[in-house]
Amino acid sequence: MAARYYKCPKTGNKLPSVTTISGVLDKPALLYWAVNCACNYILENLSTDPFCPYKAEEIYPIVESARKNFRKVSATALDIGSAVHEAIERYLKTGKEPQAPSNEVLSAFLAFLEWLDTWKSWETVTTEMTVYSDRYAGTCDWVVILNGKKYLVDFKTHNDESKAKLPYEEVRFQTAAYRATDDSIQGNGVLYLGKTKGLPKWFDLSDTYEQDLKVFNLLTELWYARRGE
Repeated sequence: MAARYYKCPKTGNKLPSVTTISGVLDKPALLYWAVNCACNYILENLSTDPFCPYKAEEIYPIVESARKNFRKVSATALDIGSAVHEAIERYLKTGKEPQAPSNEVLSAFLAFLEWLDTWKSWETVTTEMTVYSDRYAGTCDWVVILNGKKYLVDFKTHNDESKAKLPYEEVRFQTAAYRATDDSIQGNGVLYLGKTKGLPKWFDLSDTYEQDLKVFNLLTELWYARRGE
């Protein structure tokens, strides 16, 4: 993941984004290594298997394409996530629903509406707000009053059928970092929106806020230390 920076409007300093700092947990080289190992294993075993009905020259182009396909899948997921964010922001600002969205975007958007109905009251404070600390910056999705309590909410799209354990730890650290820039915020959470079945999954992360912020602050120290700062 390429590093992203914000320019602080008060000091003019270049600040790393929250996701850039939490990205020190990522190990992209291991992902490429795992993909290559899987592809090489398939090619090696097919070439020595006397019962394989396919010729090596038939399988080779498919496997070689598979080495790069995960990048396309990742890019598609990012595009869908951006479209869902835009649809939600438009709805919160104008009350208008997205026009002719894809099935995935529509499912995630309807999941958002379903989740809204679970609250007795809600009132938007702001959307897509850029926040700054003295060491990092970032853009949070939504600050909202939920049943009288001021929350910072992050939206994430996901595959309803995935068995991944939610929420991901980096999301906890990110929302804690955003919340720490505004003392008036009383809670933080992440709302996962299903792209396939349209199911919402809400995680209130307020109880682990202090611990999550502690971890993020350590990641921030690590990020700067690795650069000799």
